[in-house]
Amino acid sequence: MTDWRMGLVSWSLLMFPLHIAVEKGGWEWVAGAESFGLPDEPPPPRELPTVAQVLSALRETASHGTPWFEVVDQDVTSYLPPCPTPATCHFAEGADVGEVSLGGNGGPWELDRTVTDVRFRKPYGRAVLAVALALAELAGPMLVVDSGGEQVFVVSPGDESTHLAPHWPW
Repeated sequence: MTDWRMGLVSWSLLMFPLHIAVEKGGWEWVAGAESFGLPDEPPPPRELPTVAQVLSALRETASHGTPWFEVVDQDVTSYLPPCPTPATCHFAEGADVGEVSLGGNGGPWELDRTVTDVRFRKPYGRAVLAVALALAELAGPMLVVDSGGEQVFVVSPGDESTHLAPHWPW
């Protein structure tokens, strides 16, 4: 029996500030990949978002999903509640960001710790775009990469969802 969800089992999107790729020597890789939104010049370094800012972006975008991280003295589900309609959310183009992990030095996380990246496993793609738009305002251009590393997308501060959505590959 073939299940449509089988293709989603390991699918994920990774999001991190573009300046991190530049600092690690990845500008050439990013510039050479199939991409959208890449600026002409590498962006300067900026402060990384904190756990509190990532949680606020999830709440601000009305995202829901499953946190794969713990925050000290916080109920993470108040920021990222479970999906209210898991059987139909993907079909209804909902705000499900899937299973969310934070990258950095590991957890449990403190609210003021910086986050190097956010991983979304089995998300609804447009929900991730909303989070990328929110985080770009805080951390500068955000690089979004699929699990195969075949496509990259840059969301910059000031970008509009209506402009990006027709080009968003996920």
